[in-house]
Amino acid sequence: MNEFKDKVAVITGGASGIGRGIAERCCQEGMKVVLSDIEDKMLSQTEEELKSTGATVISVLTNVSKVGNIKGLAQKTLDTFGAVHLLLNNAGVAVGTYL
Repeated sequence: MNEFKDKVAVITGGASGIGRGIAERCCQEGMKVVLSDIEDKMLSQTEEELKSTGATVISVLTNVSKVGNIKGLAQKTLDTFGAVHLLLNNAGVAVGTYL
């Protein structure tokens, strides 16, 4: 994909860190951005900050370890923008054990 303007990017873990950095770049490229994260407050704050730059952004509270949440993210994205052109699975699910 050489042209990013008006394409749709979905970014899990998009409220902070690498995900947020990718979201900022997608906005700079003129993409429509769907932010997904488990941290509600950070998610809302990031959405508002990106929108304040003139970007088209929505956010969807998502726990990527829950299938229903992933289906909801997909449905909201398709209902809002009709397509997904770039999917960045940045959110992680940590499972720890003791050795």
